[in-house]
Amino acid sequence: MYRKQDLQYLQDIFDRSSNDIAVLYGKTSSGLSEILSDFIKDKECLYYRASAVNDSLQRQLFAGELHEQTRSPIFPTDDYDKLINTYLNEKTDRKKLIVFDDFDFLVKDNKTFVNFLAGLLFGHSNPGICMILLVCANIRWVENDMVKTLGRKSSEISGVIKLNEYTPTEFYECFPGMPLAEAMGIYALIGGKCHYYDKITADTTMKSFINMRLERWADIDNDPYLYLPKEIREPSLYNTILVNIAAGNGKLNDLHTATGMDRGKLSVYIKTLIEHGIVSKVVSANIGKGTDTQKGMYRIEDRMIRFYYRLVFPHLSSLRLLGPERFYRKFIEHGIVPFMEEVYPLYCMEHVKWLRDNNRLTFKVASVEEYHDKNGYIEFVVIAAGGSVIACSCRYAPPHMSYAVIDKIKATVRKDKILCDNIWLFSASGFDQKLSMYGSVTPGINLIDGEAQRLH
Repeated sequence: MYRKQDLQYLQDIFDRSSNDIAVLYGKTSSGLSEILSDFIKDKECLYYRASAVNDSLQRQLFAGELHEQTRSPIFPTDDYDKLINTYLNEKTDRKKLIVFDDFDFLVKDNKTFVNFLAGLLFGHSNPGICMILLVCANIRWVENDMVKTLGRKSSEISGVIKLNEYTPTEFYECFPGMPLAEAMGIYALIGGKCHYYDKITADTTMKSFINMRLERWADIDNDPYLYLPKEIREPSLYNTILVNIAAGNGKLNDLHTATGMDRGKLSVYIKTLIEHGIVSKVVSANIGKGTDTQKGMYRIEDRMIRFYYRLVFPHLSSLRLLGPERFYRKFIEHGIVPFMEEVYPLYCMEHVKWLRDNNRLTFKVASVEEYHDKNGYIEFVVIAAGGSVIACSCRYAPPHMSYAVIDKIKATVRKDKILCDNIWLFSASGFDQKLSMYGSVTPGINLIDGEAQRLH
């Protein structure tokens, strides 16, 4: 599953009367393979998936694939430009497509590779005979290293398409018949990674989906590398870190205290997890003048992996003994609500963006950003164009949000020295009577219940 507009953008580049180089990147779980398969369908295409080998062997592998797919005469020791010219010079009335998948493996060991491509397309070939698509699942490399690696030749790229994860609204649009509570619960588990979506129907419940995953985890041997890259050493230490991050120890000091590991070593291990896209460091919105407002928090990126390390990994023995159904009742049923609470602010943030995009607000929004209040009363902030701030607090589970939250938010605003003019409260379960009365007569207090913020 993927966004149709991303496929259309690729097709628009292909339909140009020029030769073009484009980049398509994103996590495999965001539909990278699916969109690529659909794009190359019915086109005259040469596809090569690069491997992590040296340049000499890479060229031989490419030559072998070129021969296999086209039956053209090839010379494995030739340079890439000669090999590709063999394909381009074949007579045809159709525009050709050349796809280099995992192309980061090509250019890491051959930094002039894109020079070959640019020279072929823009120096020696007739306009409109070919499009070259560079595909990569390594997001960090594309966004941090690609331009440095390609140098000036990066300007030859005609278009860059990133496959982003689905938002809560987009997920709900995929399953419009699903009850909203179930949609929010399932999204809390899998997030925007659409490779899970083909296992879901409008009748799927959060519990049934969890039990399906529990059955899988129960059948797997206790593999210490289940969600770790196989090339890293000391999986026991990485798993220890991930269990503690999943449990809420997101700051370096908290991890140091919980694990007993040296801070320097912890930083190295966390850096490795970040480089592999397993963990991210999230920095709070830069709005306060307090001492704690800019300290970063570590969190597990993939929500399914976060769920596994928080609610399943600590009880693997019980999962084997109890089976999915009894395990769910004992360990998941009560623990899942706080887990779902974490994703509810995403819905609330998206609701604010929807209000902004549909001109439902009386002011201009500069940004909507997460905020890490260590006491947990402010989940995100809305920053107006003039710099004033709206502090936003969210509550998903019953009971009603109570009036007491107002004083706690105001205390956080004072402590963090936030230039805050308004407070917005989001509650899927509504508000108690005192808070409702207060919100109706107090300027700057905005109460938004679950019905008012239904996914649009």
